[in-house]
Amino acid sequence: MPKNHRILVVEDDRAVRDLLRLHLENAGYHVVALPDAVAAGKHVLGDPASIHLLIVDANLPYMSGIEFASALIADTALPFIPMILITGHEHLADRAGILGVPCLVKPFTADALIRLVEQTLAAARTQSSAGIRDHCVAPLAAEPGRRRA
Repeated sequence: MPKNHRILVVEDDRAVRDLLRLHLENAGYHVVALPDAVAAGKHVLGDPASIHLLIVDANLPYMSGIEFASALIADTALPFIPMILITGHEHLADRAGILGVPCLVKPFTADALIRLVEQTLAAARTQSSAGIRDHCVAPLAAEPGRRRA
């Protein structure tokens, strides 16, 4: 199945950002990678409809990834954009769960990343067609044995 989805990666660590881009592009996704929430916010506000998924590091300079995700979720003027949070700190995964956003704890495999991207995009398509603005990953949280934050 062709993947014409554009993913915005927000990660301050250049090596991690480049690795995420490489894995996602190898899986067939179009990727824009930015180093912080300020740059990402400008990009989202410039053309929100062009972004199909956000992958946001929980620890970013200027504004945390959790704060950034919260702001986007709360802004009803923006179209719904599904998100995945990534973090190297297990305790931050709980905060992502409160937002209803799936979280990958570093280190994770490329397979785990791509699997969660595909699941999140599929859940977003299902809810988008139903006209639901609630966060796209609620169905994923219900899966038994699924690690969620």
